Amino acid sequence: MKIHRYGLCLGAALLSVTIGGRDLAAEELAKVTLVQTHPVLAIGEEVFLYAVPKHLGYFKDEGLDVSIQGANGGTPAAQALQSGAAQFATTMPESVLQIREQGGDVVAFDDLKRDNGTAIGVLPDSPIHELRDLKGKTLAGLSWGSGGAKLVMHMLGELGIGPNDYQRVNVGAGASAAAALTSKQVDAVILWDAMFAIMENGGTKMRYLDVPIQRQMAGFTLATTDSYMKAHPKQVEGYCRAINKALYFTRTNVSAAVRIALQEFPSLRTPNVDPAIVEKNSVHIMEAWLAKAETGVPYDAKTGNLVPERWQFTENYYKGEGMLKGTKPVSEAYTNRFYDACNNFDRPAVAAAAKQFGHPS
Repeated sequence: MKIHRYGLCLGAALLSVTIGGRDLAAEELAKVTLVQTHPVLAIGEEVFLYAVPKHLGYFKDEGLDVSIQGANGGTPAAQALQSGAAQFATTMPESVLQIREQGGDVVAFDDLKRDNGTAIGVLPDSPIHELRDLKGKTLAGLSWGSGGAKLVMHMLGELGIGPNDYQRVNVGAGASAAAALTSKQVDAVILWDAMFAIMENGGTKMRYLDVPIQRQMAGFTLATTDSYMKAHPKQVEGYCRAINKALYFTRTNVSAAVRIALQEFPSLRTPNVDPAIVEKNSVHIMEAWLAKAETGVPYDAKTGNLVPERWQFTENYYKGEGMLKGTKPVSEAYTNRFYDACNNFDRPAVAAAAKQFGHPS
């Protein structure tokens, strides 16, 4: 990863996804931009990072006018943030650590996923029941140089199963992965929670092998920069509180949150498909996402805490992979400064609103 510190050319790295218009009152609000790690809108974190807080006025309550854009991955998202093209970004901890080693000041301030959701999907009647059973099999992944498939390779290596002990192939997500698995061209596919839910929506039945190393590592994160945080702490606090409030709303009533997202993001509605089916499938995807994201986090607990041990483990892992040098203190790459303020909202009121959403008062 290379950062052009004095003129990052965003080009295809930063892709605009225009969302609606603004009223005149919004012009008095502080304008901020969130850049997400994928170029198109989907059912996932943007439900509570944008759709719900915008629709319900949580952003306006915090004095914010938020726009959302997309990038082609966690590193481009973090680079866009570092360049000043955005005030907030979703990204991965390794991208934060890499940018800081190269002189940047990107900093994580809210944890979005306790478990990034990578799993190994196999057919229900597969003889594969544990990682050791993958020896001699054909495994499919989106990429073998990074992400979940790379973690699986690492775990297999710890079991004494080297890269020559199994076949690795690349496969697209969704329908192509389902076809490869059900036709038994591959024995297992390595994808993530939301994508497996999409495959299940299409009728593919699977069972899953866990990838436990994920729960030792720092997860998908929300970041800003040290400079922006220092200059605008109230805006960082306000955005963080709005999205944690929206996350609580979403956890309380996933169906309501999905309905809001489908209204805010009309591109997610599939032409010629019954809206009730679109909503049902979207709820299944969101529930799968939340199940992994909030692993071990009780419903009424505060959310977003960044765990020091996980960040240290992550740095050690990527140093071992040759992606980091360890030249900057890990503790500077994240902060829990806003954790309490992010969770300082009336939970019973939000829960009541979520449960009542869409019903006559």
